Amino acid sequence: MKIKCGFEWHVQIDSGKLFCRCSSEIKENKGYVEIERIIKPSFGESGKIDVSAEFEGQKTKRIRYKLFNDTDCLVDIDEEPPHEIDKEALSTGVNISYALSTYILNNLVFMRKTIVDGSNTTGFQRTAVLAVNGEFKFKDKKIKIDTISIEEDSARKETENKDETVYFLDRIGIPLIEIATGVIDTDENEAKEIAMQFGKFTRLFNVKRGIGTIRQDVNLSIEGGKRVELKGFQNIREMDKVILNEAKRQETLIKIKKDKGYLANEIANWDWKDIKSTLSNTESNLIKTAIKNEKSIIGIRMGGLKGILGTYLCENKRFGGEISDYLKIKLGYGIIHSDELPAYGISENEKKSISKLLACDENDSFLFSICDKGHENVTMNVIKERITSLLKDVPSEVRLVQEDNTTKFLRPMGGKDRMYVETDLPVLQINKAILEKGKSYIGMSVESLKTALNVSDEFLDQLISSRRLNEAMYLNKKTGLEFNVILQIAIEDWKYIKRKFGKEIDLQSIEEILKQIKNNRIVRDSARIIMENIALTGKNVEEIIQERNLVKKTNKELKKEIEKLVKDNDGMRIDSLIVNLKDRVGNTFEAKEAYKIASEIIKNEKN
Repeated sequence: MKIKCGFEWHVQIDSGKLFCRCSSEIKENKGYVEIERIIKPSFGESGKIDVSAEFEGQKTKRIRYKLFNDTDCLVDIDEEPPHEIDKEALSTGVNISYALSTYILNNLVFMRKTIVDGSNTTGFQRTAVLAVNGEFKFKDKKIKIDTISIEEDSARKETENKDETVYFLDRIGIPLIEIATGVIDTDENEAKEIAMQFGKFTRLFNVKRGIGTIRQDVNLSIEGGKRVELKGFQNIREMDKVILNEAKRQETLIKIKKDKGYLANEIANWDWKDIKSTLSNTESNLIKTAIKNEKSIIGIRMGGLKGILGTYLCENKRFGGEISDYLKIKLGYGIIHSDELPAYGISENEKKSISKLLACDENDSFLFSICDKGHENVTMNVIKERITSLLKDVPSEVRLVQEDNTTKFLRPMGGKDRMYVETDLPVLQINKAILEKGKSYIGMSVESLKTALNVSDEFLDQLISSRRLNEAMYLNKKTGLEFNVILQIAIEDWKYIKRKFGKEIDLQSIEEILKQIKNNRIVRDSARIIMENIALTGKNVEEIIQERNLVKKTNKELKKEIEKLVKDNDGMRIDSLIVNLKDRVGNTFEAKEAYKIASEIIKNEKN
């Protein structure tokens, strides 16, 4: 389906925290202390409160933070000003900016972006534009990069209910690089491809790996629709399905606007009625519990909107669900509507009784909501607000991706009033050494790297996934060995040793092993033996070569050993001879060389 989209990629940098010297390790959910806060919205630089901040501030939730001694400090809980920026994080941001052919700004001016959902203890996120006007090459397209920013990550949410949200603070302050693209004319399949390719590109740099370390938000619209920001993609392989569902949702809302949009102006006159008495004898456990707890049950007639509430906007998402999602976010309540009844233990006769009480005719629908006493009018107003916005247009808003590949309302779209100047940090000039180092990344891409290394896609994927790309390139430069040998020893054998012995072989030892192979002093199969012995004994490479008799046999020595085997085992197959040879002299020869020598000896004997 044809769409217009833009990406916002948020990539965690693998360094310390951005404005303190704490570790950026994500902890197990134990061994913490707690603090509590209530966060309120404040005025932005323009003197106005941002609409999304005001929306969150209306909830007046209690925020509970869980923090750890080794990953959190006074900076993280906003009891101490930020420290100097982490240079490693800044350097990685510069490297990525050069690779994307951007113009890097001379000065970094940090701003405060208002965030009052509790995910930032300060009530804002520190962010600075690092670079502008770049491009990301995807097949025959050039994806415009509008901005690259460096900012701090938010807290990690544990639980949330109507009254309280709980966060862990180990993630807060981890450096993020945010890359925002221009508008792309595309479809859901290509959008997914672009996202996957960009994810692979980021792994060429010093970034974190694993779930949640790269978050890809999508700004999306269709012809006649409005920009909607989709957040919280957990599985990038399902991105095409999410995008298609959102495009269909907008398409259906546009059709509803054409058919029923004229009714939006009448919604202001709607009123509610108490329908609790109509349901006093119900078999519905939901209603029984509400009556027992002295809740209000308000019913609203929806004039001329018969069938609308049950209309599927896309797969697994109905019009009524849009109202319920909105009401739950704002007030914590849900709705039940006529298009889904009988259900929830509510009978057909009870449905008819409610319809009669609300004076519905054959063209009307109704809904009802269970709310706290005294909240009847505010509940009704929120419902009216949402239905009005859905009938008038596709609301421009931020939506959260769900497990079923649909999305639900999260908050209004933030505006310019979210930003104001950070007063605790000076204007920062980027160190010249960082800029000079970054220039080596100009033109860096997955494709350029594959060409430079002369390797296959599969091999490069393995190299990137190993997190040892820089080490592999260093070892190739130092030893001159082919990358397939380096991959086996410096990555596959290295992983095996770490998994088996819980120890990591240092780069210097791996370099020495590879040099011995390059100089034809040991064979490739000896590498794992040497690494195992390093892990077990701590001895150096040369000591192990001598102790384990791993020096490679010369052709003359190898020929002499094979001649003995042929003489003692007349008629034995060459494969069996090679096995016996290994038992006799160990890992001191290459099988291919031994096979060639054995073939010549046997041939000469036959002649």
